[in-house]
Amino acid sequence: MVYERELSHFMDQLRSEANISVIDSVQTIASIASVKFLELDKERYSLPDELSLGAILKEGAFLAEKVKAVLNEIEAHVPFLKGVYEFSDLFGRLSNNTLYHLLSRIHSFAFTKEQWKQWIESLFVYAGNMAGVEGVELITPAGVNELGIRLLNMEGGEFYDGASGLSGTLCAASEYARRHHCEVALYGQEINQRAWALGKLRLLFHDRTDARLAKGDTLTEPAFVEGNKLKKFDYIMMNFPFGMRINSYEQLMNDRYDRFVYGRLPRTSADMAFILHALSSLKENGKAVLVVTNGTLFRGGPEAVIREHLLAADLIESVIALPSSLLDGAAIQINLLVLNKNKSAEREGNILFINAENYYGERRRGRRYLRQEDIDRIVAIYHEGLEIDEVSKFVSVREIEEANLLSNRYLQSSEWTIEPYGKVKFYPDHIKNLPCVQPLKRIGTFYRGINISAKDAETENGPYKVIKLSDVQNGEVLIDQLASYEITNNAKIESYLVQEGDVIISVRGAGIKIAVIPPHEGDILISHNFIGIRPHRHVDPFYLKVFLESPVGQYLLLSKQAGTNVTILNMKDLENIPIPVRPFEEQKEIIMSYLEEQKHIQDMMKQLEKQRLESSLKLYEKMGIRSTFTLMQS
Repeated sequence: MVYERELSHFMDQLRSEANISVIDSVQTIASIASVKFLELDKERYSLPDELSLGAILKEGAFLAEKVKAVLNEIEAHVPFLKGVYEFSDLFGRLSNNTLYHLLSRIHSFAFTKEQWKQWIESLFVYAGNMAGVEGVELITPAGVNELGIRLLNMEGGEFYDGASGLSGTLCAASEYARRHHCEVALYGQEINQRAWALGKLRLLFHDRTDARLAKGDTLTEPAFVEGNKLKKFDYIMMNFPFGMRINSYEQLMNDRYDRFVYGRLPRTSADMAFILHALSSLKENGKAVLVVTNGTLFRGGPEAVIREHLLAADLIESVIALPSSLLDGAAIQINLLVLNKNKSAEREGNILFINAENYYGERRRGRRYLRQEDIDRIVAIYHEGLEIDEVSKFVSVREIEEANLLSNRYLQSSEWTIEPYGKVKFYPDHIKNLPCVQPLKRIGTFYRGINISAKDAETENGPYKVIKLSDVQNGEVLIDQLASYEITNNAKIESYLVQEGDVIISVRGAGIKIAVIPPHEGDILISHNFIGIRPHRHVDPFYLKVFLESPVGQYLLLSKQAGTNVTILNMKDLENIPIPVRPFEEQKEIIMSYLEEQKHIQDMMKQLEKQRLESSLKLYEKMGIRSTFTLMQS
């Protein structure tokens, strides 16, 4: 970065001087720089000579008061900046010497407008890269912004971001319009007042004081309305706050703008509310790119109903899975959901899924970013409609299963890392064509685990024992260590009880645990982290367990996992996993032979371990230290 060293010096000076946070430092530096930048447009805004850094520096004393006075006057001359400098009290926390150094250094910059634009972007990027930056959720990575804007392929019109944060997306749209010589009007709204103010300063340096950037809650108080309807835009890109709880639920459900007709909103997440707001804000031929988490694409309940209706209306054009860890301070994976009200004829009734999870570069501390070649590749796949094995594929809306829009649902990688085998390449067609294949639901009965509540006390003499994730180790249930519980609500307790020979599979968490219930006494239940399978009489439980633990079984299970923070294996997905079921006697013979071989290997390993120990003891005897210790054997 061209300006990184000087920006680093500015930041360090401010933080050491007054313990000013990163976001406050950006506010302070950008506010001072805006005075110098506006000197390039004195005539345009009729700014008198005293509203300049040079005039402030001539006085030398009481600099904080003078800076605040100049900023207040600038607001009166530049309507776009009205209310932007409300945080100017930050200057009072700096010593006169520090403030003088900052003012004089910025005053010395002889930048063109283009150089100022590069400088302000360097400031925001540098701040975003700093560890622990406050308000990091307000920052969309530059590569994600460029990718989303290029997918929109703007040709002039009106662009809108209803969760504008620090206005990075609006500035990216402005840059695209400049490079492609088209006129794009900018509209945005941001609920965070500090972010709104910084966003306006950023737009100032991009020479976009014509942008309309409003303060307020986009969901409850949308700023851009025409009469009793929302204003419509040609293009939209939004990176809204993920998983935000809806506080004004009844107000949204009785929305006066009729935005939420595609289904009832969930209370626990506003993701769908933002998506439907964007959709309602699009013109009849408009297109939107929305940054969403995995959960937004597969969660059940009301969100699944909304996705079903969006699919039925054929409004979803593409889903693009991006690499995890693109967002600073968050390791989650994000996706771009592309909505299009005017699909081309050849794309009607289809969705283009793109798996770009492996398209990234890495910076220090493992931070990932989209390289230019990654952006170019994704843009080419999307615009040209390319279908590339394991990377991109058109899927008919009719083929979408349970309104699940995760890309890996329809674009399975054939190479997986399976422990303890390492990297393994699979051949899905061969798996489908295995002899005697049946879906798992046909060879056993499924049941769920119990969700232990706070009322269900763990007690030494409780009537029920519960198998938790930690109770399954190395493919076996540690029956003797199970905790006992007094379960208050046991109306359906029988449905959670395990039987000898049941196969249990963990359905939450990265690693998948599989075990067969051994002989036991008393009532034992499985926790909600497991699903139980009671194999039919023609299926040996150990045969089923061994298959699911095999590379093929692990591939089939892992490829069905989904989740944002915690991976989840859905019961319906589990029910449809293909199992090659050989005749029962053959199953038992295979397993018996396998278990005998395993026992023989374990006996050999014990013998080798004994030989290793004896060899070591002989060595210690020769070294003359054997008499100094005694092995305490049970």
